[in-house]
Amino acid sequence: MRYKIGEFSIISRISIKTLRYYHEYGLLEPAYIDDESGYRYYDQSSLERIKIINTLKELDFPLKEIKEILEQCNDDSEMIQYATKKSQEIQEKITQYQQMQLKLEAFISQSARATEDETLLSQEITIKHIPDILIASIRFKGKYQDVTEAFGNIFKHLGRNCNGAPFSLYYDFGYKEEDADIEACVPVKKPISELDNIKCRKLTGGKAVTIIHKGPYETVGRSYQLIFDYINENNRQIKLPNREIYLKGPGIILPRNPKKFVTEIQIMLEG
Repeated sequence: MRYKIGEFSIISRISIKTLRYYHEYGLLEPAYIDDESGYRYYDQSSLERIKIINTLKELDFPLKEIKEILEQCNDDSEMIQYATKKSQEIQEKITQYQQMQLKLEAFISQSARATEDETLLSQEITIKHIPDILIASIRFKGKYQDVTEAFGNIFKHLGRNCNGAPFSLYYDFGYKEEDADIEACVPVKKPISELDNIKCRKLTGGKAVTIIHKGPYETVGRSYQLIFDYINENNRQIKLPNREIYLKGPGIILPRNPKKFVTEIQIMLEG
């Protein structure tokens, strides 16, 4: 039985425009073309071929590969190499999307936390109790700016498990231009196994003197001066490491003006 292109369009659920394109592309030749009228006619074999084309499209094969498969393969067994290649491509896409999802979740989590913390901002020195917290961290010796790479590594692997603003622990009593003892930390929801130098542990809390620093990191010294003045005036003893919590930093995607950076400095106290 032969069908006019309009009839075949209804039967196959493919538009006339698409059927004409498939013909021009060499993907689906009409079963018969009337020499006088130029009308295209299709038959049952055309319908079987269109089913194969639709199935391959659903499997994300581009038209170029579909045409190649139809020209070179006679049965399923001959399609194995194409199917294997497509499976590998899909797996690569899955991995890419999983990494993208982790980055997006980290961005959402960090941005939401920063928005919530805006209502709590104060430039006054306060004493507060810092609870124990579960963290994923990378400890290293280097320059202070190296924490950016460490945070990126943590968020890359643990995006969906991150649970709060990132922060640094500084184990040196004084400032160091090189070989500073630093631990880049991110709160996490649940324990993880060690992964790519990322370790998980409970960070013990306690009483701390805190202050909110607003502005670029280069000017953080003035906030440390205020907090050390308070500690010395009240004869308190500090306990390393010091903490810097980055409530609003450079931004994961869009750059942020350093004048809008917000950092909470926490210096733990003995006793």
